[in-house]
Amino acid sequence: MDANVILDIVRNEDFYSISHVAVANNAITNEDDEEPFDNNFQVPSTFTTMEETNMTTDSIWIVSQLVSKNDFTKELGKDSFKDKEELIRAIKIYSIKTHKQFVVIETRPTLWTIRCKLHSQSGCKWQVRAIKRNEYIGPHTCLNNNISQDHPNLDGNLIAQETKHLIKEQPSISIPTLKAEIVEKLGYIPSYKKVWTGKQKAIEQLFGNWEESYSVLPKFICVLQKFNPGTIVEWLVSRSTNVEPMEFRRVFWAFAPSIKGFVHCRTVISIDGIHLYGKYKGTMMIAMGVDGNNQNLPLAFAIVENESYDSWNWFLSFIKIHVVKEREGICLISDCHGGILKVVNQHGSPCLEPHAHIIVVYSIGIVYVILSTTFMINFVIHN
Repeated sequence: MDANVILDIVRNEDFYSISHVAVANNAITNEDDEEPFDNNFQVPSTFTTMEETNMTTDSIWIVSQLVSKNDFTKELGKDSFKDKEELIRAIKIYSIKTHKQFVVIETRPTLWTIRCKLHSQSGCKWQVRAIKRNEYIGPHTCLNNNISQDHPNLDGNLIAQETKHLIKEQPSISIPTLKAEIVEKLGYIPSYKKVWTGKQKAIEQLFGNWEESYSVLPKFICVLQKFNPGTIVEWLVSRSTNVEPMEFRRVFWAFAPSIKGFVHCRTVISIDGIHLYGKYKGTMMIAMGVDGNNQNLPLAFAIVENESYDSWNWFLSFIKIHVVKEREGICLISDCHGGILKVVNQHGSPCLEPHAHIIVVYSIGIVYVILSTTFMINFVIHN
């Protein structure tokens, strides 16, 4: 199925048509079940809304020569630009290639004025005033003795524009590789931080930002359910009032083939948690089964705020309800996390109530989990 078709389906899906959404109070407890949920775990404020940004285009920006013996438009390569962004990019590249520097002295929606950075020290009168009719005073009369290997106008925005094609082909491309591309193309050596910033900007331009990704997550999960009947999803969100947008807390899901496959698996379930990294932290919980051929079968997944008694109890309870169901004598394999031990040892616990509990020292099956998760999601999307 074409990616654009999938995206259209995701955008048009009704979040409430399939998923079960539980609204929690704001006091999600920590591991000791005594203090409120840690506010350092950030959540996007517009979790369920899909917002389109209205893009506006400036009038054509034309560089006109006022006082100059040299034609700056020839130096720049062209005399008109479709928008302000294209004009700024062209002047940045011009400044880098001519080893000059500029500073912005005035900026408005319809006005952009720059001049030579060495104006005060050397009296250089180079200046560009960009509006619908733009002014240029030049050329540069300053010396370039103190230019470093880096260039102040070689910023993250320009690096993003110059490397976007590479990042689109290979999103995991390394910072040193991008840095080498800039050095070869523009002749300056930007700092690691600049290149990293440029890569993040390019990734956002190509693939969207963190907030947009979270806002499409509910509809994406609903599409997985729609095209894979029998898949179970449970949400936990929080909302202060009925008017305010919901905030994401947790999501649990189990694919239909996994639920059906567990019937033919051994009564052994391995569980583990993997830390997520990015703007919004969290933990991904995984439950794995083992079939008669000793092959791993991913059973269920969840994204939660952290590993705690409350989150493990929530995850294991849904495994019991949706995956294990009436089967008995389950052997649970896990590490020695306090939250898991508390859930298992709790009298009358609503979760698995295992026949046996094996504690291992090292994390279990993470490589298998990642590979199996990738395969399962690709299978659901393409079928």
